[in-house]
Amino acid sequence: MAKGKKKKKVQTPASKQMKVAPVSNPALKGAIEALKSGNSPEKQLALQNSLKKARLLAPVGFDVEMKPGPDGRLPEIKPNQIRFYLINTNEGKVFFPAFTDLEEAAKFKVAGENDPKVQNIIRTIIDYDNMLKDPNGKAEGVVINPGSDNIVIPKQLAGILSGRIKPVQQAGAPVNLAAANATYSEPAVYPTRMVNAVYDHCAGDSSISRVWLKQKMMAGALSFFLVVEADKNDQAILDGILEAALPLAKDVPVEAVFVNDELMAKVIGEAFAFYDRELEL
Repeated sequence: MAKGKKKKKVQTPASKQMKVAPVSNPALKGAIEALKSGNSPEKQLALQNSLKKARLLAPVGFDVEMKPGPDGRLPEIKPNQIRFYLINTNEGKVFFPAFTDLEEAAKFKVAGENDPKVQNIIRTIIDYDNMLKDPNGKAEGVVINPGSDNIVIPKQLAGILSGRIKPVQQAGAPVNLAAANATYSEPAVYPTRMVNAVYDHCAGDSSISRVWLKQKMMAGALSFFLVVEADKNDQAILDGILEAALPLAKDVPVEAVFVNDELMAKVIGEAFAFYDRELEL
């Protein structure tokens, strides 16, 4: 009986083992480009839908020497041996960076000269949500293409896009709100410049205690929804905040209302205020 030929074992070069599968995300990149020309509910929805399907590149380092063994293979990497890089904003916020493609990922640099070469692994919005919900984690969300597009996905929105969190549905019209059946959530695209302008305005007004930002959707119309806590409910306070916010809202309507018990329970919940007088130095 003839013996079968012994198959020759083919070694996989280490460079191929570490090669990241092609990542391009044309739908996500198209949605981002569309938003740059102006905001709208349709564009926000396109961004969210594309993020649900996107394969994003996450810059990481490995706590194991990436040296091929005798068989030419790299060592197996356990989850606890992967270090995800974080980025810090000027406001002291911490985010996971994520990139739409290798060209964008190549722009990411680490500060230390002796730091190992940055590698990239593929992660989805579900993966990021799993990391963001860690009670010991510092990150407040994800930034898509930091340094170029700077699309901020807050922690709660990541939970909504992953399907873990259901958007808060307003059951009725609270005090100071004419809108019934409106949906409130974290902004799909964080208006950083607008928030910074409102923050600076609030820091100069000692009567303002806290301010929260939500995204409001009603009958297909989107607006930024600012909820204000102040020492007194003076309309001039809301007018001042709107004056600071509107020029930087990129044609998205902005609403400002004073907080009340119903808003706190049904809209704000456990969300953090982006301005808090008690945290001012």
